[in-house]
Amino acid sequence: MKFVKVSGDVLNRLFCLGLGIFLLYPLSVQAALEQSFDVLQIGTTTYRNVTVTTKSKNYVFLLHSQGMTNIKVSDLSADERTKLGYEIAPSPQTNTNIAAAWARQTLTKIEVPQVKQLETGLARWVQSLPASELALPPMTGNTLLILGAGLLGLYLLHCYCCMLICRKSGAEPGVLVWLPLLQLLPLLKAARMSPFWFLAFLVPGLNLLAQVLWCIKITQARGKSFWVAFLLIFPLSSPFAALYLAFSGSGSARKERRRIEIMTLEAA
Repeated sequence: MKFVKVSGDVLNRLFCLGLGIFLLYPLSVQAALEQSFDVLQIGTTTYRNVTVTTKSKNYVFLLHSQGMTNIKVSDLSADERTKLGYEIAPSPQTNTNIAAAWARQTLTKIEVPQVKQLETGLARWVQSLPASELALPPMTGNTLLILGAGLLGLYLLHCYCCMLICRKSGAEPGVLVWLPLLQLLPLLKAARMSPFWFLAFLVPGLNLLAQVLWCIKITQARGKSFWVAFLLIFPLSSPFAALYLAFSGSGSARKERRRIEIMTLEAA
């Protein structure tokens, strides 16, 4: 009975001792984690009697002589992070240096004599050219005036060709043939097409179909062969085909003249 009582007292004391250690362990860990500084310089601010109570990934919580402060880790310098116990990630500069050195060695191995000779020959050819051939003419007022006059002359020639095509197709163009974009209306009239096709020329994609159809129709109205319409469709040959339609004789008039001659011979 006495042994049981003594054993109970021992177990009770051991339980109390373990409970005390368990309760005091977080405080000892927290005390171990806490840092104390008499003077701590962070940036331009000096703190005294500093105790670092909490350190997280992004913030540091300080107790000092004037109160409490919460500081971002990103605002700390490398020395301040080291002083507060933060680990600084190693810089990957060594890998970059290794890669740069490898690239230099590889490029030096690629230097082929033929490539060097080609570069040297090209440099000599450029140096041999006179400076007047390499430099563009200065854009003076006279240059702009000449360019403008040339463009205006090309536009007037285009309008004059459109007028001739309309007249030789049997349609009077009027004033609209001299106006940009609106000259499509007399050209559609000369090709025996509806004026509503003017809207088709304004729609991307549909304007290609309208352009092809107009080339075929205007060639038929002028009494020319299909090859003229074929050349009129493509941009490179289109100016020459347009000049041919404007300044050539009327194929329909020739057919009509032959028909009258045949009818006259039959009547005789």
